[in-house]
Amino acid sequence: MKITGAAPLTAFQLAGNLPRNAQFRAFVAHCTGVTDVDDEFAAAFIRMKCGIETRRVLETNERAEKAFHDFIRRPFVAWKERQHVAA
Repeated sequence: MKITGAAPLTAFQLAGNLPRNAQFRAFVAHCTGVTDVDDEFAAAFIRMKCGIETRRVLETNERAEKAFHDFIRRPFVAWKERQHVAA
């Protein structure tokens, strides 16, 4: 169910939510080769790929926000679509 009128999540909000998402953790496992990805590892993956120490930086740093979209969000969406097609 899609909620109409809701504002899209910011990079900061997505970065806070994604590590708790099982599909995202599977994506991180695929990218890293680590078989048992937990929330903390997934959050560290986001920070490392974005070159930041805390996800809060995504609220104010345009370079970090661009990195989030380029190296996390878009690749994750593409990976999910490939998983759906393969199923």
